[in-house]
Amino acid sequence: MSKTILFVHGTGVRSPAFERSLTLIANKVNIYLPRYRVEGCNWGDAFGARLNAHGQSIPGYVDGGAAGAAIEAGAMARWTLLAEDPLLELRVTELPVALGGSQGPRVWASLAAAGSKEAPHGLSEELLALREKLLALLGSWGLSAAWPEFVGGLVADAAWARTFHDVGGTNGEISAIAARAVTAAFMAWLRVSGLPSITGQQRDQLAAALQPVLGGPGLGVADWFLGKLTNFMVPRRGAMSDASGAPLGDILRYQARGETIRNFIGERVAQTGASVILAHSLGGIAAVDWLAGDKRNVEALITVGSQAPFFYEIDALASRHYGAGLPDFFPQRWLNFYDPRDFLSYAGQALFTGVAKDVKVDNGQPFPEAHSAYWHNDAEVWSAIDQFLP
Repeated sequence: MSKTILFVHGTGVRSPAFERSLTLIANKVNIYLPRYRVEGCNWGDAFGARLNAHGQSIPGYVDGGAAGAAIEAGAMARWTLLAEDPLLELRVTELPVALGGSQGPRVWASLAAAGSKEAPHGLSEELLALREKLLALLGSWGLSAAWPEFVGGLVADAAWARTFHDVGGTNGEISAIAARAVTAAFMAWLRVSGLPSITGQQRDQLAAALQPVLGGPGLGVADWFLGKLTNFMVPRRGAMSDASGAPLGDILRYQARGETIRNFIGERVAQTGASVILAHSLGGIAAVDWLAGDKRNVEALITVGSQAPFFYEIDALASRHYGAGLPDFFPQRWLNFYDPRDFLSYAGQALFTGVAKDVKVDNGQPFPEAHSAYWHNDAEVWSAIDQFLP
């Protein structure tokens, strides 16, 4: 008989994003942990923060964007800037218009074809094969169903169409830049949709798979934009103030009304018979607080990108004052994942000696994508969970 893992999501997650994340995790568990099954604990819909008066308390309220990242490396800097503005590189790279006019519209049409639900008529066998290869790659990550919706929104965006219409260069010169732009926009779309991000390796694989679809490699094309980023340097952990929307609101509401979420976790454990809790971000804080409140019938805790150790160190953890440690009945097996580029992840091994075991991973992404890319990190995350669970 299989055992049960209860997945507790993090800040800002609501349906249907929760269902998509749960499906992804269930697929990974099926591959790496076939002796387990996964159940969900969707506390966000019932107990997450919401602007009950539609933002009347916020002067000049607008829906916010995500906090920027700060990384010291040219390649990472490029993705950091593209996370803020996917079209930036296309607009500023200096490419002369080829004879016969801009080739941008052809690349734009190729993008529309690559994202359509059904293969368009009239495509060459080569392009059809490249399109199928791209969709197969997305399918291996559980994202093939989301791709047409994303591309459809992109194709309908006037700013994107105008940029491609005006861009210079040949098909080959445009293709690499366009592939990065589309990839960056897709990661932003995943973030806004509340879906787990892809890893840096998957990001590069997606951009590489898109390039031949959008025109193929241009031989000898200099990377003008990356050259301009050689001296890019900003503080490594600078201002992280995405002060609007559900993510921060969930944290604040948990601090004030956390017992509702903790009680809900308890109800779901009882309903599902879960022996393992897998918790992300704020879900990890709630899980630690619930497990520290009384003796529970849970064998192991796995936290991913969680702030629980930080809350304990600053004496903000609801269940335990700093210095009190964990109670004897707390599960003695706790695996905690953190990524140095995920500014919302923290290490707990030094604070909870003998109980917590930290696993440092590299999701290959700048913040904020790094915070949700753990679920796609097979080599480091899922292999470690497989070894951790009996």
